[in-house]
Amino acid sequence: MMRSLLLLLLFCSAAFGEVIELTDSTFEHQTQASTGQTTGKWLVKFYAPWCGHCKSLAPIWKELDELIQNEHAEDGIVIAKVDATKESALATRFKIRSYPTLKYFADRKMFNYKGHRNLDALHAFVTEGYKTAQPDTIPAPPSFVELQVKELRKRFEKLTEENLHVKYLLEDFDHIVSFRKNAAVALLVIGALLGAALAGAIVFFFMRGSRNSRDKEPRAKKKQG
Repeated sequence: MMRSLLLLLLFCSAAFGEVIELTDSTFEHQTQASTGQTTGKWLVKFYAPWCGHCKSLAPIWKELDELIQNEHAEDGIVIAKVDATKESALATRFKIRSYPTLKYFADRKMFNYKGHRNLDALHAFVTEGYKTAQPDTIPAPPSFVELQVKELRKRFEKLTEENLHVKYLLEDFDHIVSFRKNAAVALLVIGALLGAALAGAIVFFFMRGSRNSRDKEPRAKKKQG
């Protein structure tokens, strides 16, 4: 199944002549980086569209992709890229601080590429050179709670455009997330519990009001009789 997916990705990349673009939502599913599943070996370029070094590397990256597909199609090597300015979750997860940053996910490990950015050097690294390099720990993907915290922040961010007080609240929220992640999780859980309690109370009073209305109807009919 995984091999079929890999071949499909390579076919689509070759057909359209484009290097595979990974996003926050597709990265883990396609690379299986944290689980080490056999979806191939992924050389990923984290770049910024405005970066001069990234622009210089772009044609080499495409040339490398074509070379790998033509000469190493059976090795399962995939050349990909991530716009780190747009895919903030990935940039945070892999601690991207400079552009371009090159990472190679192979043999259930992650290797940080620090060599020359020319075709020969990159080709040598992804085919054999990485085997003698020092591997790094693959950071885990964000948890469900972390994703919810991020979504909550996005909602606050929209409100800051209209309300200055919400902007200050958002700054406090960022401070909590940065230095007190457990507290941020607690806030999220407490908020969910309070929301559930409020919804339960509304339903309870609504049902109670409906029951009282039904009880009054027979009494009213008796009086009329």
